[in-house]
Order: sequence, then structure tokens, then C-alpha cells
Amino acid sequence: MKTKNTRAQRGSRSGFTLLEVAIAVSIMSGVLLVLATTTGRFMHTVTLDQVRTQANVAADAHIAHIRLWPSYDSLGTFFDRTDANTPLPGWTRRTTVTQFGGSGQATDFSRVTVEVIAPTLNDTVQRTITVAATR
Repeated sequence: MKTKNTRAQRGSRSGFTLLEVAIAVSIMSGVLLVLATTTGRFMHTVTLDQVRTQANVAADAHIAHIRLWPSYDSLGTFFDRTDANTPLPGWTRRTTVTQFGGSGQATDFSRVTVEVIAPTLNDTVQRTITVAATR
């Protein structure tokens, strides 16, 4: 009569079977794959947020420069342009100055839009201000 080989009968032989080890390795591989994918997506998101923040800072700095400009009448001639490789290589900063009303009128104001385009962003960063003539 054949007897079953149980752990108790094997005595001092203890450990994991090959099947148990294979299952444990498979589970660990799955967990590591999920962690690696999540980490990659997280790093991509963080990088895009850093680029978007840099673009926001660049647009805000240019808006601050425009606000401090001493001559209202020369806003359009000096700022209405597109600058390549500004503020960083590969980036573009487009400034649009649209004047409303006329010179000397009570409704004389300009709308200034600064748009920063970064190559890694899917969208652009825009800031718009209204500058009124002071007489």
C-alpha cells in the first residue's frame, strides 16, 4: 500500500515548491509592472506641470514689463510682435496689442495678449490685460 508523502512525513525537508515560487514571482512581476507604469505617467505629468509653470511665469513677467512701459502710445510699435526662442530655446512668445478708441478719446485703451508656446505643451499659455491711456 502506498502512503502519501506529507510534510510531516518528510521530516526536516521544508520550503516552497516550484509551483509556489512560480506563482509568487508572477504576482511580484505584475505588481512591479503596474508600479513602473504608474511612475512613468506620474513623471510625465510632473514634467508637463513644470513646463506649464515656466510658461505662466514667462507670460506674467512679460505682462509686468508691459505694465511698467512708460509710453502708452508706443505699446503697439514696441510689443506687438512674435519672438522665437523666447524665453527658452524652442519656445515662442507672441504679443498682440489691439488699440480701441482713438488717441485723445475718453475710451482710449489697449488690450494686450501675451501667448507663450512651448513645444512639449498641447496648449498655449495666455495672459491678457487692458491698459488705459492716462491723460
